[in-house]
Amino acid sequence: MKLRIFTILGSFALLLIAGCASDFESTSSGSEPSSESTSSGSESSSGVDTSSIDEFNANQQRINEQMALDAANAAAFQQNAGAMAAAQQTENQANAQFNQNGLQ
Repeated sequence: MKLRIFTILGSFALLLIAGCASDFESTSSGSEPSSESTSSGSESSSGVDTSSIDEFNANQQRINEQMALDAANAAAFQQNAGAMAAAQQTENQANAQFNQNGLQ
């Protein structure tokens, strides 16, 4: 069982690495940035294109927002389930009392 989990996790890690590696592209062949790569508005003061970093940060922000929403929904569901269980327990107790004192 543990071997299966490690195999699945290893496969996932390889897919993640392969997917991330395909996002990187070279913008110039030399060691210094070309004039084309420094004219973009999404570059830092060192001339490095930060658009992929900005995109990653935006994606990470969306993931964080979705996780917060999912956590809030899970908490609301758990609270609702607790309330339903309490209502069922109250009804069961009322039925038990009725059955004890009821039709004689």
